[in-house]
Amino acid sequence: MLRQLFFLILCSALFSTSPLSVAKTTYDGVKGAACIIRVDDKLVLVHEVLTQKLSLPAGRVEPGENPAIAAQRETWEEAGLVVSVKGELGRAEDAIFYDCVSDSDIISFQFNNSYNGLELPIWFAPHYGVETSSAMLVDPTNIPLEQYRFPEQRDLLVKLLHQASNQHVTYVGTLIDAAPSFNQIELGWLLQFQSTIHSLSYGLSEAVHRAIISGNLLAEPVLLIIFIPLVYMFYGKGFLCRALFVTSITALMTSIAQQGFAFPRPHVYLPATDLMQTYGFSFPNTPAALWVALGVLILNESKKLGMNRYTFSFMILVAWLGLAQFYTGSSFIIDVASGALVGFLTSWHAVRLESKQNVDAVSLLSSRYVWIMLLLIGGGMLIAWPSLTVGYWFSFIFASFILLNSIEKYRSTIKPVTALFLIIALLVVNFAISIAGTYVSHSSALSLVFEILRYPLLMALFALSIRTKALDQ
Repeated sequence: MLRQLFFLILCSALFSTSPLSVAKTTYDGVKGAACIIRVDDKLVLVHEVLTQKLSLPAGRVEPGENPAIAAQRETWEEAGLVVSVKGELGRAEDAIFYDCVSDSDIISFQFNNSYNGLELPIWFAPHYGVETSSAMLVDPTNIPLEQYRFPEQRDLLVKLLHQASNQHVTYVGTLIDAAPSFNQIELGWLLQFQSTIHSLSYGLSEAVHRAIISGNLLAEPVLLIIFIPLVYMFYGKGFLCRALFVTSITALMTSIAQQGFAFPRPHVYLPATDLMQTYGFSFPNTPAALWVALGVLILNESKKLGMNRYTFSFMILVAWLGLAQFYTGSSFIIDVASGALVGFLTSWHAVRLESKQNVDAVSLLSSRYVWIMLLLIGGGMLIAWPSLTVGYWFSFIFASFILLNSIEKYRSTIKPVTALFLIIALLVVNFAISIAGTYVSHSSALSLVFEILRYPLLMALFALSIRTKALDQ
């Protein structure tokens, strides 16, 4: 039944009624259009990837485009809902709010989220993971003002909600049947896993829960900020060059695979299992791929790669990460295993390249031509899949290219005190960028600029610090 409903939704995208019935009016100065979709006392809101705020399905009106059509288009792209516009409800500054009704029953989970809202399945929406991370049916008065992208509009939304057309919704408990067959087995395991932990005594359950979930700290991007100075301190700029190259290649490979396969995360089918907010696709798992790639590289450089306690300890670390990702509904086990395989193959080829006596691996991997090629690949991906994740990695590759060219003439290693100073400075700047980004969260464009410039600014600070230290010695 659910698959038939999804089929009807997709078909209606092609044959949905154009909003010709909307009365002609002036659109001078109108830049944005939004859909108000009502179910009883609830409103459809989307959670934005860039701003991390909640908003209506809405977007910019293209030149010469009817705002009503823009509202329809944005609602399909962001929330996966094909709607017809019944009329104009109101305006605010340069935006129009339309009364929108879904062309088929809205499908909603019966799971209540932290806003006491009902999650909507939107993984099939064209801009899922690009512009929006989730969608929900929620009473707008339950949302704190600071969580709205445009808090000054909340009172207007509450007023317009009661003027909008009410519509029917189909409630479902899960969408396990919509998952690939090999994922359905793991969804059963996940339910049993979380249920087992929850059934323990309160104190033990809380301790085990925290022990497992803390493994997700290994997936935090901030670790790259700590990683770079430490690698430079222990192994020098030659190894840093190889590490940055392997990181870039691994990230590109996993990003391409994720967009190609487009396999959703577990919590998409079972919202009740979502213990940590994640979005986008996870096959293969990028954190697992990066940990394995860099771990194999470091173990090989340290002459400790093999059947020993160092390799065994590293495998436990990766297993902890994978367990945490699975337990929180962020990744399937197969996602983690495939990511680990991608990371191993990438680093292993780098190790083999280094072992060839007739090849200078450092010179080759730090070559401008190699990094320009990586930039072209990353740029092509960003054009094809304009998501924040791809933008992050393009930014990282560009920053790595600048960094390697900036420190080429300076000493190979740094002292522990210098490394500690750099780590603290980088973390402070990274935090400052995050804080500054909250002041421009009303603008998607400015939010994107802040995020894209994050790594180049941090790498520039690192390179400038290395240069300053070199000049002082």
